[in-house]
Amino acid sequence: MIEKHTDLEVLGKQDLTKTSQKVKKKDFAKYWDKAFINERISQVSNYKHKMLIKFLWMTGVRITEAVNLTKGDIDFENYVMQVKWLKSRKYNFRNVPLHPAIIDVLQLYTASLKDSDRVFPITRQRAYQITKKYLDGSPHQLRHSFAVNWLRCNGDLTILHRILGHSKIQTTMEYLKIVPVEQGKELLKIDFGG
Repeated sequence: MIEKHTDLEVLGKQDLTKTSQKVKKKDFAKYWDKAFINERISQVSNYKHKMLIKFLWMTGVRITEAVNLTKGDIDFENYVMQVKWLKSRKYNFRNVPLHPAIIDVLQLYTASLKDSDRVFPITRQRAYQITKKYLDGSPHQLRHSFAVNWLRCNGDLTILHRILGHSKIQTTMEYLKIVPVEQGKELLKIDFGG
């Protein structure tokens, strides 16, 4: 005799909490905090290496964008630079604001360069060696560190999205998983009257 079960009976006997496929846990981006980076920068004696690390930390640009940057790409008067990167065999451009602290050192650092000269005439591999030596990590970790520091200090995700040049805001939103949203402090700003 064949037993007939209703859908609810079958579901009731199954453990619905188990999944048939394993869920891969995505690691959060590796980053350093501000105190660590600034301490390490202060210990770098090679001026060119120090400048590269400081530049990556204070701008959040990709290493490819940094090594392709020319002096002519920097607008010292308006605190902005134009970076370019290659995607699908086509160059993309975006303007990135520059903090006054980095603009001042960039002016001194590039004083003897022509507009067509690269600011950091090194390869991506050499940049990796430099960050590995002084920070024990990659140039991209400085980009992650910039993003985390930005959110901790400013919190404006849409501006960070434009600065980093992500094609989708969802990519930028991944940093929100690292930076805890302090909802309790935000609630204190709301006036309920009475």
